[in-house]
Amino acid sequence: MFDVGMIEMFVIVVLAVIVVGPKDLPKLLRSIGQFVAKMRAMGQEFQTSVKQMADEVELEEVTRKFNEAGNIPLKDDDTSPDIKPESKPAPKASDPETDRS
Repeated sequence: MFDVGMIEMFVIVVLAVIVVGPKDLPKLLRSIGQFVAKMRAMGQEFQTSVKQMADEVELEEVTRKFNEAGNIPLKDDDTSPDIKPESKPAPKASDPETDRS
């Protein structure tokens, strides 16, 4: 991800020892580790909330599609479905006695 080699890592460690000092370096590393853990937890929480919102939107979309497909009432007080049978004209029965063309 960061593409840090062994030489770069060694230079970073030497600079950290010089700037912070060997006495306070473990405290600094512990603080950095706690900070990284908090950032990961926040990222995980954010991912979970986004996934939950996406699931809710998808559920609403599926419900809307079912409602459109079958006109299913979503309210408890609405008991009459909106489904109306299609009225097709009945085919004319051809009478062989009257049909002399």
